[in-house]
Amino acid sequence: MGRPVADQDRASQRLLDHLSKHLDVIEPDGKILVAISGGTDSTALLLALNRLAQKGKISQQIEAAHFNHQLRGDASDGDEAFCRELCASLSVQLHVGRDENSSGPSAKTATEAASRDLRYHFLADLALKYGFSCIATAHTQDDQAETVLLAMTRGAGLRGIGAMPVIETRNDLPGNLSVFRPLLDVTREDTSAFCEALGVTPREDESNSDVAFARNRIRHKVLPELREINPQVVEALSRLSQAARSDIELIESAASNALYEARIDEPNALSRSKLKALNPTLRAHVLIGAYRQAAGTLDDLASGHIESMVTAAGSEDTGSLNLPNAVQMVAEHNAVRFLVSWQDPTCPYPESVNETVLPILKTVKLQGGGVLSARIVWPAPDPATLTRFQAIISPDVVDDQKLAVRARHKGDRFHPFGMETEMKLQDFLVNQHVPERWRDRIPLLVTSRGICWVVGERIAEWAKVPEGASEAVLLEYVPPTESAPASG
Repeated sequence: MGRPVADQDRASQRLLDHLSKHLDVIEPDGKILVAISGGTDSTALLLALNRLAQKGKISQQIEAAHFNHQLRGDASDGDEAFCRELCASLSVQLHVGRDENSSGPSAKTATEAASRDLRYHFLADLALKYGFSCIATAHTQDDQAETVLLAMTRGAGLRGIGAMPVIETRNDLPGNLSVFRPLLDVTREDTSAFCEALGVTPREDESNSDVAFARNRIRHKVLPELREINPQVVEALSRLSQAARSDIELIESAASNALYEARIDEPNALSRSKLKALNPTLRAHVLIGAYRQAAGTLDDLASGHIESMVTAAGSEDTGSLNLPNAVQMVAEHNAVRFLVSWQDPTCPYPESVNETVLPILKTVKLQGGGVLSARIVWPAPDPATLTRFQAIISPDVVDDQKLAVRARHKGDRFHPFGMETEMKLQDFLVNQHVPERWRDRIPLLVTSRGICWVVGERIAEWAKVPEGASEAVLLEYVPPTESAPASG
């Protein structure tokens, strides 16, 4: 038996009122792409936006998108067919995507996160291709409450409790996708009543009842118990989320200023001394902000990661942390850096060093990038006039007019120029404050006697040009960003 007509009307008007009050955050003449699954909430959102458009209450152009994950066989195809029929009845353009790599209902390894990522990348690609100003999703007040409870179980702190905002820019997606959630003040009961009032029966996804998923356990087991304590628990959790978001906005404003002050003139790099001077709580938010700028998102960044970042940045030790979304935080003597996918635009060395031979009077291009050359010069230049990536050595130490080029090996030893004895190459690199992530990328020029030049750092004591020598071997290295094609 359906709801009384009066109740349907009240729910319908409540949904339309809440939806209307959020539309001012969208460009007046923009295009909205509505993500629809065929379920009650997204169906209600599309119906409501279409009704407002028909009444001339909104000027934005409305289109829809459905992604078929093909994980539920005929049921997934039924969802797609429903979306096609619904959009056709509303004269709304529908864009459909499919996961062509899915193996259907047997794909049990598919995760909620992986499916969400596929769906959002599909939506982002559409937004870029067709110029949509935002993607509208049908997250409701109930979704917000579930998200808050999930965040609390992970110990996510204020930021996690702040949950989902009405409008959010996703920097981790192509085109910095704007996600619009206009139904966060609306309950599932309201969306269901709205569909019922319009005589539309949405699809039911049986997986939403599977309590193997954490969100479903919250929905079907935890929230009903909490309603026994407070029948308005969903609204209460929503208010908690809004209060937390207001607090975090104030904190982020202070953290943004501190982040700006801590920057050094390199990508994603912060002054370690300035970080240490900050209150640990503010330092945490500064590091979170730096991480977000590198990763484009805070997804999967847990409290344990944040504690590790704060500890590493505030200590005297050097080292690195592997963080979610392929980000690495590197703590050096003077700086803290956030590197994405192991990329380091500040590193002057090749990505890898292949073992090769460098003949005198020749130039070689390293496989991982960068160029090395060696030639005889006379008279020998003054070492003080050389750049960091130039060095001179005695021709007498070169084997058969050629040098070997390689990366470091375990147990390598080196006799640095100006020192009385040799030492472990590792110790030399540490003493030179060479970042750990660079050490395997430094080309070494080697003779039968050992390492004669650690490129960019120092020659060997035994390889120096004797005083009064008439000639020398000039070694030069050109970093990958500056190197030209090899010749000779």
